[in-house]
Amino acid sequence: MGRILVVDDNKGICALLKELFSMEGHDVETCSDIEMLYDRLASFSPDLGIFDIHVGRCDILKFTEKLKHKYSHMVTIFMSADEPDESFNGQHFIKKPFDIFKLKDYINKILNDKMMV
Repeated sequence: MGRILVVDDNKGICALLKELFSMEGHDVETCSDIEMLYDRLASFSPDLGIFDIHVGRCDILKFTEKLKHKYSHMVTIFMSADEPDESFNGQHFIKKPFDIFKLKDYINKILNDKMMV
């Protein structure tokens, strides 16, 4: 299956998503501290990253734009309790609170589509 990295400063969400996607057969790592993200990416090399848009004081859009150049194979998904603005047009976006079953199906579809290419 796929390698998923969950980036959220809410450790409860990290634990929930890690358990959910591990049960689906994915290899899952989490990161709740943006300072550790580069190390986690280098050691794990995920197929898909789920990024909360509010992690510390980081501008996650600028941060992930840099990551897309270095980790171009990684699908980036953003999540937030806020409504997405025009900055997220054309991006994968998950609105919190999310339906865990719909989220599971959404992520599995993205990973299956990615693996088919």
